[in-house]
Amino acid sequence: MEDYRESVGRLQHTAYRNLRQTIAYATIFVAVVATWMLVIGQATPTSFPWYAVSILSGAFGLATYFVREPRPRLYVLAAAVVLAVVGVTGMFLTD
Repeated sequence: MEDYRESVGRLQHTAYRNLRQTIAYATIFVAVVATWMLVIGQATPTSFPWYAVSILSGAFGLATYFVREPRPRLYVLAAAVVLAVVGVTGMFLTD
């Protein structure tokens, strides 16, 4: 019974780590796309703040790899997701 619990615990830990990495990669991808759109000149004065928020979300997504404590890492990841959603929503609404 103890082996079963240990195996389930490892599986849950691995699944959480994979989910966290996937979400962080998604926010970083949004930031890369926003940066590329700025470089090619897609940003207008009204949409520029939303591009900046999207790039900031990527910075928070990248920061999750440098935060070692689980609880603060969760907060940084949540901030990255919120910023990505706000930035992408703002980009779609202004373009």
